[in-house]
Amino acid sequence: MLKTPRQDAISIGAQQRRCNVSMVQKHRIGLAIISALLLITGIAVSKIYAQPKADAACATKFLEITPMAAACGFALSKTGTFTRDGRTLADPLVASYEDDGSGQKPVAAEQVVLFPPSPSGRFRIVQGCGGAGEDALCWQTLVLDQEKAQLQNTFAGRYGPEHWQSWSPDEQHVVLANSDEGAWWLHVIDPMSGKSHDFPADDSTENWIIEPQTLSWTGPRSFTMTIKTCEDCPAAQKEIRF
Repeated sequence: MLKTPRQDAISIGAQQRRCNVSMVQKHRIGLAIISALLLITGIAVSKIYAQPKADAACATKFLEITPMAAACGFALSKTGTFTRDGRTLADPLVASYEDDGSGQKPVAAEQVVLFPPSPSGRFRIVQGCGGAGEDALCWQTLVLDQEKAQLQNTFAGRYGPEHWQSWSPDEQHVVLANSDEGAWWLHVIDPMSGKSHDFPADDSTENWIIEPQTLSWTGPRSFTMTIKTCEDCPAAQKEIRF
């Protein structure tokens, strides 16, 4: 049966409406795909930018680890268990000892201070603190061999070192410093054994006042630093060999 001109117009109009609906649906689908791609890209970009910042902090900052604040893969439990990437390094990490009447009892750390790693990333100085916060006493100083996942006890002053360090060019020694009532000491530590050389020595009558930032390595077992050996003495560059 032949269609009338009116029927042809209605048919063409219906086809146009179906075409328009199809175009709208395709447009909506396209927008949804673009939005999803933008969201995924945004998440990926945010991760790219966030990761270097986290890595930079792990490599350059002195970080405080507590049961409430893990960082750089390191965590500390409420009972003092110290872990890295889920692997136990110390259980517990001992901050100090107390006499309970029957002998020396270890006191678990409530906070851990992570020093920036050595140049290659293998070693890291770690402090175990008997409390949390800025006033915490960080009695225990250790060297972490991150390659072997082992902690080695060392000594860098009764109350622990300042937040400063200098690694030798061959990474066989690290210099730490601590101060007490205006006097300073340097501690040259072998990270493999934990053994330290102290300057000035225990039998010295000198009280050093040092400027740590002036340290300059002159060889694998020697460096110079600006030091005053008494309050009224002039500051001078001193070479230290060990």
